[in-house]
Amino acid sequence: MKKITLLLNLFVVGFTYAQTNLTQTENYIYEKTCLTEDCSKKTETVQYLDGLGRVKQNIAVKATPSGKDIAVPVEYDTYGRQVKSYLPVPQSGTQNGALYADPLSNASSLYGNEKIYAEKVLESSPLGRSLQQKQVGNDWSGHPVQFSYDANTSADAVKKYSVVTSWIEGRTNSELSLSGTYAENTLYKSTVTDEDGNITTQFKNKKGQTILTRKKDGVQNADTYYIYNEYGGLAYTLPPLASASALTLDMVDNLCYQYRYDGWNRLVEKKIPGKGWEFMVYDKRTE
Repeated sequence: MKKITLLLNLFVVGFTYAQTNLTQTENYIYEKTCLTEDCSKKTETVQYLDGLGRVKQNIAVKATPSGKDIAVPVEYDTYGRQVKSYLPVPQSGTQNGALYADPLSNASSLYGNEKIYAEKVLESSPLGRSLQQKQVGNDWSGHPVQFSYDANTSADAVKKYSVVTSWIEGRTNSELSLSGTYAENTLYKSTVTDEDGNITTQFKNKKGQTILTRKKDGVQNADTYYIYNEYGGLAYTLPPLASASALTLDMVDNLCYQYRYDGWNRLVEKKIPGKGWEFMVYDKRTE
């Protein structure tokens, strides 16, 4: 009985792989998902890898309604970075899982002359930060998302809020105050200009905490400030209307988001504008 079972298993395995035509000279990961008990309906995908273990082509076998393959090529620049992300390209037929030498050869029949990939322009540094991003399609080629990186200057006039935290009934109580502006070159500054020319600037401190998010509509700034307590917890969020107003007790109570924590740094009290305090209670499993 054991011999019969073994022969049957070998027959099933051989029959399964007889349906595919995987390229044996390449590294690949083959996956098959049976949608019925007899596997008469199934999905098959093949992921081909290069010598460094990076994906170089994804194939969905017979994935279209007409039974054609869908291939997605993956390309890297000279530094090994993926700077292009291609749309899936239906092929003219099926190769039963084999690697396509030119998976883009059939792209024009479906997409015409449109650019079928999103692309990134990265800076020439070990950080590899994005300088530009262009979306799929010819119309977006002239409207990239642009990124820039700098440090804050005195012209940025980033307000320097701070808190003094005391403990009341086992939870934090942070008193908010304003002490001028940040000195030059003390904050990381990153700016994003979207496809429509809208500018968003973000300032972070040396701990990586976001201090200010500034949106500019061409006329005025809309500033949202984030203030942290001495333990690294977010104590206040000041939306644009609050940050543009004088710092008073009424302004804090009516316009600011406020947060309080217990000794395990769990959020136990929260207040949002126009609403009273909310309270969070945890069981012994901190749930």
